[in-house]
Amino acid sequence: MIRMICLDYDNTIYDHKQKKIPDSARQALEAIRGRCKIVLASGRFFNDSWNRPLMEEIRPDGVIHANGALIEADGKELEETWIDPDLQRQVIEFAYENDLCLGGLYQGVWYTSNRRKQIGRWGGNETLHAGGMRDARELIGIPMHGLYLDDSVEAARRIAENFPLLRAPIMDEERGGADVLPVFLSKAYGLQKLAEHWDIPVEETAAVGDSMNDYEMVREAGCGIAMGNAVSMLKEAADYVTADIGEDGLKKAFEYLGLL
Repeated sequence: MIRMICLDYDNTIYDHKQKKIPDSARQALEAIRGRCKIVLASGRFFNDSWNRPLMEEIRPDGVIHANGALIEADGKELEETWIDPDLQRQVIEFAYENDLCLGGLYQGVWYTSNRRKQIGRWGGNETLHAGGMRDARELIGIPMHGLYLDDSVEAARRIAENFPLLRAPIMDEERGGADVLPVFLSKAYGLQKLAEHWDIPVEETAAVGDSMNDYEMVREAGCGIAMGNAVSMLKEAADYVTADIGEDGLKKAFEYLGLL
């Protein structure tokens, strides 16, 4: 019996191609509400102005923010972790020295080490551009849960190789993009803490995701599911591969788990 399910947000709940949460996913979430603990597990930090409305729409029982940097249950903080300040300075300086696009969101403003690349990566998305962009050097000395490398797969590899105390799990095998976080943090870390908090055996948990920052969580859960649109390594690690997000993937995952 599944008593807790951890769900990635981007391209697991929210379909970026359709620019919405599929109706089948909304219905499936409402159908299981109250029957098992729903955990929103993301690289995003959901307590900022950009992301809080998204969390309020899902109404989860628990949240794993920023790949485990902040863990909440029933609206209360259980644990919080920050990047080491000196390591944060070093990786930001490395990004400038190597023409990488590294940054993050702080108090509703996006900071980047490479404005040219960032504009190219965002394209014409007016929602993203609306908040403007500032110099990532301004983040030096500011406590951050994690950073975001909006750059290639090769760029993520370079960060991981040069900073053994950090890791950079990729979002997409072609486009790249990677969260940059302390090496011991992961969504699996959050899953373990929440399972302990609610006294739920790990065997009675499930996890659904699509990218490499979901890898540890999918491996750790009692049943790990990869979306049909997931990266290939996650599909190989999963117990089950459901349909693409645009083809009722989340609903079919819940059906496989016996929740619907």
